[in-house]
Amino acid sequence: MLRVIQRRRIKKVIKLLSARLIKGYGSRDFFSLGQIKASTNEFSTRQYQIAVALYADPQDMNIEQTPTLKSIRHGVSHDFFDGNDYIGQDVLNLLALGGWKGGRIDDDMSNRFGMGSRY
Repeated sequence: MLRVIQRRRIKKVIKLLSARLIKGYGSRDFFSLGQIKASTNEFSTRQYQIAVALYADPQDMNIEQTPTLKSIRHGVSHDFFDGNDYIGQDVLNLLALGGWKGGRIDDDMSNRFGMGSRY
């Protein structure tokens, strides 16, 4: 049950922060701790820790000396990247995945059965 709550928190941080970071600093492999701090000024302490674990360079944040960040990175790695190491760009790409992006559907059957339906 705790993993479900943790995964929800991580998804919320990704959803809220990815657009801000891209808009403010562009798309890059890692973001600096100052950029993350400036973008998360209204976040809770736990959400800030998650953001640092997601987007900061592991060498910059001394991950081996911070067990909380190491635990968060390990959990994100297993939940979202099949246990592989990840960079900030990989996290930004998680938000881009998804289905229907809007626009008209001229097909009458799809309108009847739902926007994502192909009969």
